[in-house]
Amino acid sequence: MAIKNKSQPEAQQLADKASLIQHSRRNAVPQKLVPEQENLPADSVIEAISTQDTMPEKQNSEGNSGQGVVNSIPAVAPAGLRQKIRRIPGLGYALAWCNALLRLPRTRFQTEVDIANLQSQIDELNRQLVSQVHQHQELKQRFAQFEALKLQQRMDQFDALDVGNRLMQFDRLHIARQLRSVNLMMRAGLQTASVQDSDVVPAMTAKVKDLNRAEMSDLAPVRKVAAADLSASDFDQDQFYLEFEALFRGSREDIKQRLQVYLPYLSHISSQPKEERKMVIDVGCGRGEWLDLLDEQGIPAMGVDMNISMVNACLDQGFLVRHADAIAYLREQPAGSVGAVTGFQIIEHLPFEQLVALFDAARHALCPGGVIIFETPNPENLKVGSCNFYFDPTHLHPIVPQVAEFMARQRGFSHAEILRLHPYPDDHMLAGGSEVEALLNKELFGPQDYAVIGRK
Repeated sequence: MAIKNKSQPEAQQLADKASLIQHSRRNAVPQKLVPEQENLPADSVIEAISTQDTMPEKQNSEGNSGQGVVNSIPAVAPAGLRQKIRRIPGLGYALAWCNALLRLPRTRFQTEVDIANLQSQIDELNRQLVSQVHQHQELKQRFAQFEALKLQQRMDQFDALDVGNRLMQFDRLHIARQLRSVNLMMRAGLQTASVQDSDVVPAMTAKVKDLNRAEMSDLAPVRKVAAADLSASDFDQDQFYLEFEALFRGSREDIKQRLQVYLPYLSHISSQPKEERKMVIDVGCGRGEWLDLLDEQGIPAMGVDMNISMVNACLDQGFLVRHADAIAYLREQPAGSVGAVTGFQIIEHLPFEQLVALFDAARHALCPGGVIIFETPNPENLKVGSCNFYFDPTHLHPIVPQVAEFMARQRGFSHAEILRLHPYPDDHMLAGGSEVEALLNKELFGPQDYAVIGRK
């Protein structure tokens, strides 16, 4: 009807265009899927083909609305046989699934190959990671070894510096002790001739030793020997007693620890200014433990001993020591010039007459308020009185504490007391709580020593 309403030329023109479109569709080249559509699922592929096949028809139907629109439609290639078969309902869908199933083994093989490649790459990365970890650990160990070596070198350097500082301090202390000994000897009137500053230390040490050797001949009557042939033999009694004390007396640190109990009794000296402190004379100074302790407290002290080996040992340590008879030396001191007279494990070596003379000489030398401290084994302890006292072959007899206290009071000391010391350790005590066990603990394991302390 539309053609009848139009003019004859226009109708003929439309018929020619329709014939041309149909001819071009018959001779068109079969269409191929674009690369993006090859990897799509079958339903999507069929839909895309159907869309492409229907687009020319839609464009053709739209082109019938006017000549300007028909002219703008591009030429579309006709669908191939494969596309036509796929357009068949049901059959095309089945063919798509068959194609996918046929391609499945190949796709699976390709996937397995890709997975194997990825696994090999992962293994290689793991090996590289393990190698890196091992290298890191090795570097860490080397760094730790290097740090330890560097720290050891630093510690060695510090130790070397510390040893050097200790040696320097020891040298200074040794020189200071010797100079202090010179000053004390000058104050005590033991040196009258002046010496040059450069030769003070060695000259004074040699002078003291020469003085001690010269006095040995004067002390010969005092040092009695049991048998005449013994004095003519090679027996050195001084060296014997030095070695005897080293074995049975105890270490220097132990003795110094025990002697600290007496420091409070010297407070009248330590409380004074250093230049006004009076001297302490230690009778029978032995190895010099008490002199060393007093030196640490800043208390001036001098040792007196008849054993030349002991005297030389003290001089080598820088202490002020005289080789002399203690009683005679105390009598030579100006009256009231000494702060304290001490003697540890000494009075048990003296006969009764010399013991009384020692109390009298000490009282002569002491200043008002000065003290005597004489320590000796305690015979109240049955083990000490019956056995341990006789360890020392030079001991004469034990002294009962009450007798020592009475002797101090009787010889003119205004105050006297007994200080009992050094009981046996607790592991020696009997564990029971009966009266018998308590009495045995007191008599057998009580204080092993005591000190008589008198004040002028």
